[in-house]
Amino acid sequence: MSAQLIQTPGVFGENGNFLLEREIGSGGMGGVYMGRDKMLDRPVAVKVMLKELGADAEFLEKFKKEAQSVARLIHPNIAQVYSYGICGGMPYIAMELAAGGSLYSIMNANPGKTDVARVIKICQQVAQALQCASDQGFVHGDVKPENILLDSNGNAKLIDFGLAGMQKDTDEIWGTPYYISPEKVKKEPIDLRSDMYSLGGTLYHALTGVAPFEGADSIAVVKKRFEGQPKKPSEIRPELTPAIDDLVMKMLALDKKDRYPSFEALIEAFKSVLTNGLTVSAKPAEAVAAKPTAAGTARRTTIRGRRVMMSKRPGVSTIKRKLDDEEGSEETVRKPAVDDEDEEESGGMGAKVLGVVLGSILLVGGVIGGLIWYQIAAQRAREADELAQISAGIEKARSAIGTTRASAIKMADEYDAFAGRAIAECQKPTDELKKLLPEDQGALLKPGPTKELLDAIASTNEALQAAAPTATNAPPAAAVAATNVPPAAVAEAPAAVANLPKFREPTEDEKDPASPEGEAYQKARKAFYEEQAKLRRGKSQKGADGAAPAGEQQAAAPVAAQAEKKPEPASQAVIAMNELWERAYSCQACAIRIRLEVKKILKASEEADGIKEITQDNMNRLGELSRTLVDMTEKIKASKDVDTIRKGVNFIKSKGDKLVEQTIKEIRKAKLEAERKRLEEEKKRLEAARLAELEAARKKKIEEEVAAAKSKFEAIVTQGCFRQLDWKSATRMLTNLKSEMTTAEGQLACDLELRKVNDMKMVQDIFIKNLKGHIFKGKLANCTVEAVNDKEIVLYKKGTQGKMRIPWQKFYKDYPGNLNEIM
Repeated sequence: MSAQLIQTPGVFGENGNFLLEREIGSGGMGGVYMGRDKMLDRPVAVKVMLKELGADAEFLEKFKKEAQSVARLIHPNIAQVYSYGICGGMPYIAMELAAGGSLYSIMNANPGKTDVARVIKICQQVAQALQCASDQGFVHGDVKPENILLDSNGNAKLIDFGLAGMQKDTDEIWGTPYYISPEKVKKEPIDLRSDMYSLGGTLYHALTGVAPFEGADSIAVVKKRFEGQPKKPSEIRPELTPAIDDLVMKMLALDKKDRYPSFEALIEAFKSVLTNGLTVSAKPAEAVAAKPTAAGTARRTTIRGRRVMMSKRPGVSTIKRKLDDEEGSEETVRKPAVDDEDEEESGGMGAKVLGVVLGSILLVGGVIGGLIWYQIAAQRAREADELAQISAGIEKARSAIGTTRASAIKMADEYDAFAGRAIAECQKPTDELKKLLPEDQGALLKPGPTKELLDAIASTNEALQAAAPTATNAPPAAAVAATNVPPAAVAEAPAAVANLPKFREPTEDEKDPASPEGEAYQKARKAFYEEQAKLRRGKSQKGADGAAPAGEQQAAAPVAAQAEKKPEPASQAVIAMNELWERAYSCQACAIRIRLEVKKILKASEEADGIKEITQDNMNRLGELSRTLVDMTEKIKASKDVDTIRKGVNFIKSKGDKLVEQTIKEIRKAKLEAERKRLEEEKKRLEAARLAELEAARKKKIEEEVAAAKSKFEAIVTQGCFRQLDWKSATRMLTNLKSEMTTAEGQLACDLELRKVNDMKMVQDIFIKNLKGHIFKGKLANCTVEAVNDKEIVLYKKGTQGKMRIPWQKFYKDYPGNLNEIM
């Protein structure tokens, strides 16, 4: 595309929560942008589709379902999908940002001269990603170098699952001509072997610098694969080994039946090439001759008799005996000819022949015994292979079960959040209207929880069902305390005030207060307890006669009775808000029911923990359990509760905003005069509050920047910079952070952390400068340091040949005693 879809830098997303920094790629369906998630403060890649695709309802539904499905693929070599949405009519997905470039960029940087081991390792990781996807029923459909990204550590991240299959025109073949599989061209059913073919074409191109098939245009390129096999990679790049040729050519077999039967088999082939197939080792002839012959290889053995000097008939006769065995051995026995007149010599010669024959018989017996042993060993190997396949099947099923568990938990959390948003969207106009209405009218805006919500709360525990209220609109205190219903749902229910619920426990990500998740958790927790404090104050303000404030009395009364007391002009606002709260409570109830269904999934998944033995039956049980859990999950997604929550939030937000706007217009005139009288006093108060806020903000900024410096240092430690001795990266990150600091205190904190890094680097520099010639004790006893640099220590030991090279990382990890010695 000639122009960007979206101008950068700029804000993007349904809620404006993505800050797009620059475009990093574009194609026929849209563009990809590098940016940052402002809500979670993390880097993201945002893939934005064309607006005309967003107008296509069929494409939009496919795109949404694909994003939801790929989000469930959890694998270190698959770029994780974070979110989906539509902004300005353009569908988009936000996903993990891989900042290390792509395989395509590696190929273009050094065509035909790429690092062979690195390329093969990257493609092996892609095969592992495709195996994970295949295990869950996915076919990628467009494996190519541009879709293989790399993270900062050089690990592969596969992207764009399923986008090739979203073309609405079924007569169009969608794929990259260089790598598209033959069966896809012929519009035959595709499976994992189609992705295997595309990966093979990608590997071929990355290793040789040329595509496996070339042509004048796309059609010519596609046709070439049906005209014959491509050249072997070694014919283009001679240093490539036969093992690499075999790997690539099998992946590019025209008939998919001739390719590897599974990704497991392909991954094993990658491992074999990386271990033994990167170089060709030539062995001396003597070594080859002396090596024992492998089973199944033809072997010829020749036994020669001792030469005997004879007075008569010095000719020799030859006896040959072929051994009928799998090795195709042949023995040749040569013996001197015997003269009939020389009986003594003949007898001695016969004994020798007899010995040779007996030896041959023994040899035959040994060969037969070897064959029997070989058959037994082969049987055991087959049994071991079957056991390994069953074990692999069990592990796959367990992995799928774990993935489904995680997906179910994530889904429950997602709809809890939706329900929380529904409550928040109701609370917002309620608070706005309370500011505008008299106190007695404002108390009517928010009714107590509905029967649907109370029933949902009670259903979370069988013991609570018997205590569920029947004639009141307030939940029992025990029911509220035993559930995790947000306080907004029951904030004004009088029975709940006596026993307020506790805020939920943090998740693993939220336990770190320095993380974005931890900060969000702390803010939500603070707001929760501030709400509880308001409730306690409301209770303490009851009159001397023990009567509850008017707001609590009205909250406990039936809505029908309240409607009789609603004065104009606020009566319509009260009626409308009651309807919105009813919808919000319904969302809350739906979220509780979804959580209960998810608990059933988690309970059912516990069966997998009790299956220990590796048997075919257990593999089948786990497979069936995995399918059952998936069905349960899909049933939840298709439930009415899910639909109710999704529609409820937008409905409440839209209606609530309009209601506030209308009510403001109705009562603004009545409040205008009173507002004018206190305007000057309020202005002074606000100015004082503003100055105090500025001062508080300055102090908070200092605290945040000091904390950020410490957090950055801890993050550097966590990321492994120190374990990798990467002082430059650590220094660069802290220096960059310092440049962002706006306070002198923040910059000083960064200087302190930089000082720690410099001190650690100084220690290593001292080691490098002074360690040469040192003779170790302890674990490296009698080893002398011959050379030392910033990468490794070179040791030699007197009386031994060769040198020992120990990287600093390994030295720190495996030789702590010697580290203490040199310190």
